[in-house]
Amino acid sequence: MIARIALLALVVPALTAFAPKPGMLATQAPVTGSAQSDATYPLEQLAGVLGELHALAFLCQGSGAQAWRRRMEEMLSVEAPDDARRQRMITRFNDGFRQHQQRRTRCGAESEMEAQRLALQGQALSETLRRNYAD
Repeated sequence: MIARIALLALVVPALTAFAPKPGMLATQAPVTGSAQSDATYPLEQLAGVLGELHALAFLCQGSGAQAWRRRMEEMLSVEAPDDARRQRMITRFNDGFRQHQQRRTRCGAESEMEAQRLALQGQALSETLRRNYAD
């Protein structure tokens, strides 16, 4: 349980930076695409969201944009001690990256809206983890 709290301390602040600002229109961010699976653990879904955010940053900020990849590495070190879970999380991160690459998001307003959508999705998953494991 302490590992899950530590994970939330790592991921939530980063996701909050992309959340809509007060006064901005925001739509509810449903869990969609590869993140929508009844059998998938929320942590793996969160890995997919981080992969999508990494793809978006890589596209718009260049290959030096590694913040979301580093967050994923931090999450793996805290949450994936066994090889099977680690591999599933890496697979979801990579799937999220590839899925987002196929969308061909344009940098600018479109990418900012997409980052906000993904941040809301990540916040919802983080809240699910907090509610299920930290309370």
